[in-house]
Amino acid sequence: MGLESVKEEILNSAKEQANSLIAEGRKEASRISKETEKKIEELQRKSEEETKKTLDMIKRQELASAELDSKKAVLEARKQSIENVFEEAKKKLGILDDKRREQIMKKLLDRAKNEIEAASIYCSKRDAKFFKGLTVHAIDIIGGLVAENKEGTIRIDYSFDTILQSIKEGELHNVNKILFGQNA
Repeated sequence: MGLESVKEEILNSAKEQANSLIAEGRKEASRISKETEKKIEELQRKSEEETKKTLDMIKRQELASAELDSKKAVLEARKQSIENVFEEAKKKLGILDDKRREQIMKKLLDRAKNEIEAASIYCSKRDAKFFKGLTVHAIDIIGGLVAENKEGTIRIDYSFDTILQSIKEGELHNVNKILFGQNA
């Protein structure tokens, strides 16, 4: 399965989750808005003109609060959807077959060697077999590698966790657009 198809599958899954969570957020906002309207109507029946001015102010505050609650619910749903996308990507990276993992490890090692003279590699126990001729140390990561120079003074972190976090931080706006459209 290519990275593009994995990416598409993850994005489609996340869009479905996002739409569901956003719909729930909107339902909750609607419920809050309806409750607010009922409270306001009850108070208006009991009041006179001066009370009506106060109620108008309360109505504006309640509606603004309901709007804010609605926006918070939608934003939380979006945030959760994005987290789900990255968790799903992490899971898929964790279950890559050995052939694909070896290809990725070689590319990551080449990138690291372009930056430092890699002498030691820190990787998952599962990936250690891909690094012949280098000193390999097993660490608890889902995949990827951390390369270290001979002196142990410079490390390059290309672990899947770090790469995903970097993508998440650097591409959050684009991920948000992909999942939720242009107005996100």
